[in-house]
Amino acid sequence: MLMRRIAGILLLLFTLIQSSVSAKPFGIRGIKGLWWEGIANYERALPWLAEHNLNFLMLCYSSFRASAMDWRADYTPEEMEQIRNLAEKGRKLGVNICLSFNPGIWSKPPLVYSSEDDYLHAWNKVRSVHALGVNWFALCLDDIGRELAPEDKARFGTLQAAHVYFVNRLWRDMRSLSPRPKLIFCPSTYFTADAAAHLEYITAVGNGIDPEVMMFWTGPQCCSSSISAEDARTFAKWIKRKPFVWDNYPVNDMYAWRPLLGPLKNRSADLASAVCGYIANPMKQWAISTIPLATTAMYLNDPEGYNPEKAMAEVVRSYLPSQQRAIQLLLSLYGSSFWGESEFPPQPRPANRDDAFKMLPKYRALRTMLSSDPALCEIWEDVKPTLEQDIALIERKCRNRRTESPLKAIGDDFEGGAGSIYGYIQYGRAVNYVYAKPTGRDTMSVEFYLEKVPSDRALLRLTARDGDTGRKSRVRISINGETVFESIAPFPHTGFETKLFDVPASMLKVGVNTLTIANLEEEGALGMPPWFMVAEAELVP
Repeated sequence: MLMRRIAGILLLLFTLIQSSVSAKPFGIRGIKGLWWEGIANYERALPWLAEHNLNFLMLCYSSFRASAMDWRADYTPEEMEQIRNLAEKGRKLGVNICLSFNPGIWSKPPLVYSSEDDYLHAWNKVRSVHALGVNWFALCLDDIGRELAPEDKARFGTLQAAHVYFVNRLWRDMRSLSPRPKLIFCPSTYFTADAAAHLEYITAVGNGIDPEVMMFWTGPQCCSSSISAEDARTFAKWIKRKPFVWDNYPVNDMYAWRPLLGPLKNRSADLASAVCGYIANPMKQWAISTIPLATTAMYLNDPEGYNPEKAMAEVVRSYLPSQQRAIQLLLSLYGSSFWGESEFPPQPRPANRDDAFKMLPKYRALRTMLSSDPALCEIWEDVKPTLEQDIALIERKCRNRRTESPLKAIGDDFEGGAGSIYGYIQYGRAVNYVYAKPTGRDTMSVEFYLEKVPSDRALLRLTARDGDTGRKSRVRISINGETVFESIAPFPHTGFETKLFDVPASMLKVGVNTLTIANLEEEGALGMPPWFMVAEAELVP
């Protein structure tokens, strides 16, 4: 009898332990900040994280000038006090605070790995913040230039050798601190596809950097549509340790801060077994970030039982009954798709005027619901810029351009192009843009109506800009299939500029005309130069 009781107790304990393990399979689970200036959003995030059983909050290196933009500077006394207070609040709530800094991304002059002064800047930054009660640090060398300074090239020869030296030296000194801190390194190749193209680099840092240093990984891609344990194990073979997941969802900097509100998807139930931690990368807007992040928290706390649709339904139920209709409409417009799906990012894509007329009432209704409920004011402030832009776009699509004379269009009047993928609002203007031919997003066009044709010629006034580097695009501008201009784009990459092009009267006709702009470059990828962007087009008789 006694033995049966002991066995029963042991079985109960084992069951409880197993239940506890399955309830919290990710030991380190949390978020980072995205372009959160100062400390305010971190203070808002802390209690939310604790409420959702998350235990990690990383201060983004874009939040403080001394973390990246001016990384050789010290944190101000006010910033130091803010970090101290945040660390104290984190301890009380069970949330680890992590300071990240990137000495390479915007460094002017560039970071010199062999420089004693540059190293001491990094070491003093860690030492001073550790004294405030922060015990986690992230040295990020992602998205940096891969060219070495001459003195580094002479000493190290390769970027990977420089990184191994710098990280190991910093970690060796960090181990002397008490309590002993933890260090995460973000390598310059931080996702599988890019690492596969730079195996010499990633295997060298994996073999060379102390195994106690953790390493960030964003999955198969920079923004991954799926992440599995098998994916993690592939990367782990290169870095000789389990990776620390930096999941780029629902981050929205590449979509001009467009809301991305769909539930987390396609993260495997066994991922925790293959990684050492997991952070989600939120949107710039904190209030709406909590919607998809709540589903991420459900996944991190119970990956085996996680279901995206049920998770989102639970999020809706967390709002007051009087608010749920507005939240459901918000999610139907901005939470309907996820990375890798054809309709991502969620935004209006009216195929024609009839589509636009059908869409418009929903977007206007959402504006009314959110703006009229004081309890939803934070969500309204986060969504308002995009929602107003989308309503304006749909209203323009409702117009009958075939009856307008002559052409006077703004960028998002153009059909095709890449605006439907990355968003029509860029650099504060309504635009559309074309990438190189292999992308399939190399052509865009707009129709206009002419009641009469000029007797001699007309002028096409085009306001545009070239890609965001010095790599120029070769473009063709045509009307009704006839070439107006074909050559290297005569526009700067630093901003919009207006230029005039002669249009012979023979190219025009009474009735519907079509202006087409094509990028003729044979090499290029979506999201990368060479691209060509148009903000305005006008035909001047």
